[in-house]
Amino acid sequence: MRERSVDTLLEGLVASVHAVLGDDLVGVYLYGSYVSGGFDPGVSDLVLVAVTSKEPEELDLEGLGRVHDAFVSANPDWNDRLEIVYISRAALRSFRTSAARLAVISPGEPFHLRDDRVVEWLQNWYLIRETGVVLYGPPAASLVPPISMAEFVAAAERYAAQISRQSLDDATPGARAYAVLTISRALRTVENQAHASKHEGAAWARERMPEWAWLIDEALRCRLSKGTHGFDDERSRAGAEEFIAEVAAKIEKARG
Repeated sequence: MRERSVDTLLEGLVASVHAVLGDDLVGVYLYGSYVSGGFDPGVSDLVLVAVTSKEPEELDLEGLGRVHDAFVSANPDWNDRLEIVYISRAALRSFRTSAARLAVISPGEPFHLRDDRVVEWLQNWYLIRETGVVLYGPPAASLVPPISMAEFVAAAERYAAQISRQSLDDATPGARAYAVLTISRALRTVENQAHASKHEGAAWARERMPEWAWLIDEALRCRLSKGTHGFDDERSRAGAEEFIAEVAAKIEKARG
């Protein structure tokens, strides 16, 4: 059951975004753990996509930045736990080929324009189309073209490969936990051909790779402590790198 207080916060946030953008706001969609399960109060993020009639660089970005700042100021428990991606309707409709920019605020980074290829966000577009909750505007399926499960799985494979290539030498405990849980979810997605939450991915990997149960538990403990506990010894740090390499190899093998 959803927390009424979170729903109220979302209503206020969307109203504030609409007050800045006016008719330039086409729709706002909520997805992620608050919708699909595995939401951890005090830890999980709120993840939204805002679709606009103009390209992000043509919007009142300063005004939107003030909205984000005011939201966190009024609700300090949500500091560094808000992700909003602003994308134009045209870019979303042509996301496979679009060279448009995105405006993003997410945990660990300030609100800014990003030059990522829009297609690299395919998993996000799939999730708002298939699982997203409409907070404002028309159904997401009217804005996001159909995306096959094969495309979604391929995107998960690419993201897992990206994680496996990243060095964890200087990573924070929270980053190590994120990598372990995310690549576990990717393996479940590839082998089951279905989306899963981080918790579902962790439980699935724990059952099938019992020799790594201790590490997955460490990652969950670290996540729930917001990175303050876990991955603070050499065994777990080395184990994270070995586990990620092993799972990446399993995903590569599953691809054939």
